[in-house]
Amino acid sequence: MNFEFIFPIFTAFWVGIITSISPCPLATNISALSYISKHSKFSVLLNGFMYSLGRSFTYVIIAFLLVKSLISAPSFSFFIQKYGNQLISILLILAGMYMLDMFSINGINLINASKFKFSGVFGSFLMGIVFALAFCPISAALYFGTVIPLSINNSSPFIIPFLYGLGTAIPIIIIAILIEFGFKKISLITKFIGRFEKKLNNLTAYVFIISGIYLALKHIFEII
Repeated sequence: MNFEFIFPIFTAFWVGIITSISPCPLATNISALSYISKHSKFSVLLNGFMYSLGRSFTYVIIAFLLVKSLISAPSFSFFIQKYGNQLISILLILAGMYMLDMFSINGINLINASKFKFSGVFGSFLMGIVFALAFCPISAALYFGTVIPLSINNSSPFIIPFLYGLGTAIPIIIIAILIEFGFKKISLITKFIGRFEKKLNNLTAYVFIISGIYLALKHIFEII
């Protein structure tokens, strides 16, 4: 099967997982689920699912609006058809470098989620929406620097963002299950995930850089 067909699909899903277990989003998700477990008469698992659905819904809607509006513009659509792979190669290399802390993006936080109060299943869904909009630097860099360009380049305003949202939901559901079945020491979850997060982050960064170099050699330098 064509590598360039599989790559954006797998990348979107994997980037979602990496985003969810990165320190800032992970702390946000655990705080949200801890709040849900104390302020809802429904099960943590049900609320965790609704919270994840809210996050995924937000990511899909933002991507759909951005991608649909951009690819519908004739001049931009022509540009992407001609230079999309070249642009993706550069963005992947930059995303990998950022994940390796070669440079930083600071101060990205669109919404102060702590000002909001939520209750019930629908409240969990709304919490997911609000917390998804409270972009941390790493989540903003991966979403706008990787997922959106992949969606544009592949004319996929729904599937790729949906897979990203699904990826972000899986770790949240796992944490909700642990809380549901009485795992009270949330700090142990963060320590356990923290042991693997850095290694997975670095592995993903190297994959991005290698993939970016491959696409650059093929579509920019045309030597593959």
